This record gives sequence, structure tokens and C-alpha cells, in this order.
Amino acid sequence: MTPTLSDSVLAELIDTYQRDALSPQHFFQTWQQAVLLAGPVYFGNGKRASATEAREKWELRPNVPLIESAIGAMSHGEQVFIAALVSVYDDESGGRLLRRVGVNGLADFGVLDMRRRTLVANLIIHYSGW
Repeated sequence: MTPTLSDSVLAELIDTYQRDALSPQHFFQTWQQAVLLAGPVYFGNGKRASATEAREKWELRPNVPLIESAIGAMSHGEQVFIAALVSVYDDESGGRLLRRVGVNGLADFGVLDMRRRTLVANLIIHYSGW
């Protein structure tokens, strides 16, 4: 006898599958918004037009050496936000930047405004690997 799934379990599985299938696109859209907010100069080729026209996350990789050299001149909120973005891309260099700007845990993201917090949260939700 073949076991059967209840309608609610089947619906939940289908919903999960559909959500997972859309996650890479949701991640990219959120990443693109975050890049435009943080400053396109720090991502991809550094041009705003390229950031708005990008079709995949690889076109918008953070320029980590540039960010590391420029982060000291940013406001604390800008530092935390851009360090969080680098952390999504590369946990090691992002982690170093987060510590450098004084982020010791999630509560330290409280310095971010709601828009930036939401972007970081959505990047985490839809993250499917870099």
C-alpha cells in the first residue's frame, strides 16, 4: 500500500517548493535595491546604470577592497549596512568589516532604518548561496 499525503501537507509542500523556486529572483531583486541604496560605486563596475541594468547577482559583487578603504568615511549606519551586504557575499571579509564597525550581534542592526533592516532581512530570507 502506498502512503498518501493529506491535502494540507501536499499544499504546504507545493507552497514551499514554489517559494524556494522564486528565492533566487527575490534575492537578486532585493540585492539590487540594496546596492542602489548603499551606493553603486561600491559594487560591480561602480556605475549606477550597470546596477540598474544588471540581470544577475554576479554583476553586482561588492568591491571589497574599495569598501574596506572607504568605510571609515561613512556614517555608522552606512558602515553597518554596507558591511552587512559584504557579509552576505563573503562571510569572512564581511565578518571582519562588521566587527570593525562595532557589530557584535543582531541587536546592533538596530542602528539601521526600517528600509535597510528590511532589505537585510529579505536577503537572509531569500539567500540561496552566492
